[in-house]
Amino acid sequence: MSWIIKSLIAIGIASTCAAAKAETVNDGSPLQAKPAFIREYDNALAPLQFVKFCMTNDADCAADTAERALPAGEQAISMLREVNSSVNASITPMQKSTNPMVARWTLSPSAGDCNDYAVTKRHQLIEMGWPKSALRLAVVLTNGGQGHLVLVARLADGDFVLDNLSGSVRPWNAAEYEWISMQSGNNPRFWVAIGEHGEHLRAKRLAMLRTAE
Repeated sequence: MSWIIKSLIAIGIASTCAAAKAETVNDGSPLQAKPAFIREYDNALAPLQFVKFCMTNDADCAADTAERALPAGEQAISMLREVNSSVNASITPMQKSTNPMVARWTLSPSAGDCNDYAVTKRHQLIEMGWPKSALRLAVVLTNGGQGHLVLVARLADGDFVLDNLSGSVRPWNAAEYEWISMQSGNNPRFWVAIGEHGEHLRAKRLAMLRTAE
């Protein structure tokens, strides 16, 4: 799949979501993969439905006006597991309209798709005092090539994924996804290209600049 198609998937991610798995029990098992940070590259277009979401949920999209501290160590992981589990259980999976005129991301619906799970988890953690810069929505592709939205929590030792397709809070590199774009840590309203997709996108842009010289 070309980097152009992947970028278009990122822009229109609200139209698709991977089907939720039936098993979403959080067993609290130890994290197995070594944590690390997702590599970030150039600016990317935000998903269309994210822009619409921010128009009606400004507080969730604005940068923090006061300094907030991350919970320490195991407390942070415990909070992430609690929120991931409770939100997964509270929203019934539902395929929503793909019509861009009516599609929208919703906080705490009774039924919804991956977008609703992700924004609800982020909203709840912000209300619990987490810094907004540490809670970043991210567009990924599943193994089947389907667009999907997850929440990435950036801790001191790495990035961890909260996902409606899993009851576990996993290091980002333990989730078998292709990473496309993510909210910027500097400004929640902006997005950046990430992972190998971001690396390839930057290489393409640099090659085009060299050709134009």
